[in-house]
Amino acid sequence: METASDDKPIVGFTIGEPGGIGPQLLLTILQGDTWKDEFIPVLYAPRRVIEQWRSFLGFSQLRYHVIRQPAEARPDILNLIDFPLTGEIHLKTTSPENGAIARLSFTRAVEDAQKGLLKLLVTLPVDKATFYDAERFPYRGHTEYLSHLYPGKTLMVMVGERLRVAVATEHIPLSRVAETLTPERVEQVILQFIDALRIDFAIPKPRIAVLALNPHAGDGGIIGTEEETWLKPLIARLSQEHLVGGPYPADGFFGARHFYGVDGIVALYHDQGLIPFKLLEEWEGYQYTAGLPFIRTAPDHGVAYDKVGTPDGSISSLSAAIWEGLLILQRRKNTAPYLPSAASSE
Repeated sequence: METASDDKPIVGFTIGEPGGIGPQLLLTILQGDTWKDEFIPVLYAPRRVIEQWRSFLGFSQLRYHVIRQPAEARPDILNLIDFPLTGEIHLKTTSPENGAIARLSFTRAVEDAQKGLLKLLVTLPVDKATFYDAERFPYRGHTEYLSHLYPGKTLMVMVGERLRVAVATEHIPLSRVAETLTPERVEQVILQFIDALRIDFAIPKPRIAVLALNPHAGDGGIIGTEEETWLKPLIARLSQEHLVGGPYPADGFFGARHFYGVDGIVALYHDQGLIPFKLLEEWEGYQYTAGLPFIRTAPDHGVAYDKVGTPDGSISSLSAAIWEGLLILQRRKNTAPYLPSAASSE
């Protein structure tokens, strides 16, 4: 029996929130044939969950092969790394059991990616209310866990047709943004972003726009002082070697569509970057984690319980996460080994 080879990359998928839209979108894609010539899928999930989803969606023709490790994966079929399910799973909602499945799926897939057994890891959306566990898993999401494994090296980036947005402070309360931002942190983010755009997106000299922290970029220190005291000097220094500009007031930058003139945008906090990103890209964009020794992508939407079982859930974002992730894999093969910048490895 034919098993995995170097001809087709092995793509790992986490199940995400078992009751959310993620499994529906993934199985919808795998129900077709377009992927079979391009990659070998490995899904980390309990067999009972997949059976429940197959029945719910009416996908009785979707076959799968249960394996113990990615090396046993077969082409042209969904490969399933099964693990026990102790409780019942209810669709269109979450539960502690659902959260436990999402955590185990993710951590096992990451372990295999770290071992080099997966060429690409695509993570399906989770419900942070049950994914987070103060004792067992004190991380608010995928990105925070990866940052724990690779401290100082990861960077959350949203990618679409129009925008590539790196987020300097990720998922933290707005009240902590100003104290979290430092010249060292922002410099690290900019250099990491440049590395990622150069190697993973094949942009030799990326043009970077850095957004301001305060309204109107501080208005010369009247509204806030961060721009004058350290953000402008930092950007001026980096611009001597790189194509970096700013700090730009976010409202004017996006309102005047200046994003068409750059290759990447550094947002200083979550909503500053993700609100315009999702307005402009809708379900077409995806998330990518820079700075990892393996490639990790994800759709840019949440669990969308209201769309489960309806035709309203679009596969566009998940498709982008898969196909664009494979393009990144190809670009890495065509360049020198991916190494984080000096600043991001300190």
